[in-house]
Parts: sequence; C-alpha cells; structure tokens
Amino acid sequence: MTFSIIGHCARTGAFGGAITTSDLAVGNRCLRLAHGRGAMLSQHRTDSRLAELGISLLRGGASADDTVTQVVASTPDIDWRQLGALDAGGQSAVYHGRRMYSIYTHTAGRNCLALGNILDNDQVTAAMAAAFAADPDAPLSDRLLAALEAGEAAGGEVSGTLKSAALQVTGDHGLPACDLRIDLSQGRAVADLRALHEAYRGREAPLRAVALNPDAVPVQRSLFEASIARIAELGLDARFPTAQHRDSWDVKD
Repeated sequence: MTFSIIGHCARTGAFGGAITTSDLAVGNRCLRLAHGRGAMLSQHRTDSRLAELGISLLRGGASADDTVTQVVASTPDIDWRQLGALDAGGQSAVYHGRRMYSIYTHTAGRNCLALGNILDNDQVTAAMAAAFAADPDAPLSDRLLAALEAGEAAGGEVSGTLKSAALQVTGDHGLPACDLRIDLSQGRAVADLRALHEAYRGREAPLRAVALNPDAVPVQRSLFEASIARIAELGLDARFPTAQHRDSWDVKD
C-alpha cells in the first residue's frame, strides 16, 4: 500500500526520496539516505532495520545489487518485504517478496527507482519514473515530488486514501536539504506534502544559514521585543539582561 521513488542528482551528489501510503507516519519507516552514497527503501510489512542495514552498506561503498543481496540474506521474513536500492553510480536493484498478494511493480530510470505495492494498476511506477525524468535540470526535491504526484494521478494505491507522505533530500555538511513529512492527513497526503514543500521553499536557505553561520542571521524583531517585554513583566531582568544590551543584537523585521 505504498508507492515511492528514490533519486540521485549527479550535479550536487544529493540523494532523495518521496513516498506515500494509506497508513500513518510513513516518513520514519521506509526511506534512508546517505549524501553522495545512495538511497534505500524497505516497504510492504516494513522492517525499518532492513533500510538501516541497506544504507549502511551503501554508505560503505557497496553496489545496489550487493546491498539488496545482503539485506535479503539478513532476515528469515524477507518474503514479506519489498526492497529498493540506488547506489552512488546511479545503478538500482530491487527485491519483491513472494508473500506480496497485490499488484506490485518497479521502474528503474536514469538515476532513479520507483517502487510500489498494493497498487491500483501496473503503470503507476512507470508514470513516476517518467515524471522524474521530465525536467532533469530541476531541483531534486521538485523532481521527486512531481513523480509522487504522477504516481497518484496514474492510480496510486488501490484503496485511494493516502494518509501520510514524506519528501527527503540530502545536503552537504551533514545537513538535509529538506526533510518534510505529513504524518496524518485526511486522505490528501500528497497534496498536503506539496503545500508544505511550497511553504518550505522560501525557508530552506535561512534554516541552513542558522546551522552553518548563526552569527549572520538577524534576530526576529517581534520575538526579540516580546521576549524583553515578558522578561520585564516577570521581573527577571537580572537573570536575562537582554534589554541592557540591545545594541549588541542584530535585530530585523
């Protein structure tokens, strides 16, 4: 009951993934990424430990084929699982367990792999890979989200009620470019993820600056003034002497 895509941007080294399902909180279970190294999916009766093992192998330089082979051999319950790996060379590998009763498919494209189970039809992942390839110069997050939307438009999951979705893209300095999650939606998880992504688009650079160069980021005036007023109201000026040192803060509207 999940369809997903993992992809690679050869220009930046970023790996990313987008995923949705009719269950809740999919973003913490199925997808694991390593910047410049690879991406791993573990879905269908998900065991997130398999994704953790897979990404550790990819991080160590294993190929997608070797990674999936080793993950398959690691558990006696593998027939319930669906796995996908994408390695640093852009190659992919998959595994579909024999105890999957539904329509399930995968489609590999250039630097991407779309994977799904409990699907409405057998063209869902093909539509996703095609959407990912449509604009190769676009940011990776946009390509992944467009692929997820294409999968939904092509039929998506057989139940048709998507409750959670996630979009993740790695970045340099160990900081993700984005890690966005809709953990519980009223059946419109992909649309909610799109709205969140559009809101986040303008915040990505400032949030990155806060981590990498906090001295260069001004203090928000409304929060600064509200804090000073509350400190004074509670008589805590001696403990929090911010008002006495106003000129030492870079404050902007």
